[in-house]
Order: sequence, then C-alpha cells, then structure tokens
Amino acid sequence: MYKIVISISILMFLFSCGQSNKPKSQPEAESKIIDSLITNRIVSFENSLFSIPSPHQITLTLKQQNVEYNPSYLNPTSNTRNYTNSYKKALNMGVYGADLGYLNTYEKTQEAITYFSVIKTLSQELGIINSLKKDTFERIEKNLSNQDSLLHLLSNSYQDIDIFLKSNDQGHIGALILAGGWIESLYLLSRFSENNNQELISRLGENKNPLENLIKVISLYTENNRIYQVLLEKLIALEMIYQNVEVTYTYNKTEVNTEQKLTKVYSNTNITISDDVLNELIEEIKALRLFIIS
Repeated sequence: MYKIVISISILMFLFSCGQSNKPKSQPEAESKIIDSLITNRIVSFENSLFSIPSPHQITLTLKQQNVEYNPSYLNPTSNTRNYTNSYKKALNMGVYGADLGYLNTYEKTQEAITYFSVIKTLSQELGIINSLKKDTFERIEKNLSNQDSLLHLLSNSYQDIDIFLKSNDQGHIGALILAGGWIESLYLLSRFSENNNQELISRLGENKNPLENLIKVISLYTENNRIYQVLLEKLIALEMIYQNVEVTYTYNKTEVNTEQKLTKVYSNTNITISDDVLNELIEEIKALRLFIIS
C-alpha cells in the first residue's frame, strides 16, 4: 500500500459574477484549451473550468526523477500509415505531441525532428495547418534544440489551433488532440511507475480528477457518434479502477486577487493506492493507449 503526501498549489480560476449566464450554443459549450504545454491545460465547458495536466508537465517530472530515457515507449512514427480517419489522426496528433515533448525534455533533437515532421503531416491532413502562421513550422523546426523557445512556440500554436477549430465547428477534433496527449503522457508515467518510484506513483494517482474532467469533455461529442462513445466507454473503464485510488486534500491557505479575479488555494494532496490497484491501472492504461495507436 502506497500512501504519499505531496505539496501542490491549485489555481482555481473563477468566473466574474457579471458574466452572462445565458444558454450557450453547442460550439460555445465545447471544451476550450486555454493554457499551454508548459503548465496545466484548463478546459472550459458549461461555465466551468477544469484542469488537465499537460504532457510536457509530466515528462518534466520524469526528467526531474532522473528516469532514464527509453525510446521504446514512444509511438513509432511508422504507425501513421494506420491512421486513415480524422478520429485516429487527431488522437495520435496528441500522442505524437506528447512524445515530442518527451524527446525535447531529454534533448533528443534528431528524433524530435522526425516526430515534428509527423505532427506537421497530420496537421495538414486534418486541415489544421491553415490555422497557423506561414512561418510557424519553420520557426518550430529551428528551435527543436531550444527547450524554452520550443515550448513558447508550441503554446502559441496550440492556442491558434484551438481558436481555428472552434470557429470552424471542429471542437471535437481539439478534444481528441487533448485526449491523445493526456493518455500518452499517462502511459509514459505508468510505464516508469513500474519501477516502484513513489513520486511517479503519486503523479499517476493525481490523474484521477483530470480523468473525470476528460470524460466530461469527450461526453460532449458522443451523441449520435459511436466512435466517441467507444472512447468514452474506455475512459470510464479506467475511471472505475481509479475509484479505488484515494485522493484527499488538506488546505493550508487561500490568496485572493480581486483585480485578476483569481483565487490561489494552497494544499497538501494525499494519495493512497494499493499494489493491486496500481497494477490494474498500469494494465488498463496500456490497453487504452494500444487502442489509440493501433
């Protein structure tokens, strides 16, 4: 049985009291990626904001824990030939985005170039490339060895893509990219957790709430869409195992910035997870990820 106590800072973004509460149309209610690869992504729907850890945040944790680089865990670029519909292309664009972040974190520039090329191709096939400035891919390619510059460029690119998808009634594509990136980063985290690294196990347990948020995002697109329903069912199966992970919070203090309408809540997070549940999580995540990349 693992019981891990870690200190975190939770940022809770509060809507202004004067914000309109009128019913929103379906496109406006769709999930909206606001933040970047650097920190948590904040997804918005039905006047609520929820946090989902970014892929890069998780790969940074791996590096900070001195986890040895292992390319065998990445989705081979040769798999792209198997992705023949927009559903698979969008999911795996997210997967390859997480893999690119992993490669960048471990300073594998040459490999990053290959994965970047695949992401570029998928964005062209999805029609997303039209949302980016003409020199965006050229600038990203030139900065693949510069971690800070690359993160800044990727952050801006994801925001541009999100705006483009929403304005063209393709929010469902953005949701899949988000899901693919999160699942891939969770997969990497789970594989390295097999070595009994308690910090990584705690990070794995922390994703219980983000999974619930992702389920809410994907559920927006399941009506009359069997493909999204299948993904939702698999996420719910994973959530069933996560129900056996105990996550509790001890709140320390709260800071309120009235000008920015921002509340910072500082707390300790307590993660309790048994060996059996940990093994179940690892196997279920592995199966979910295989479903996506195959």
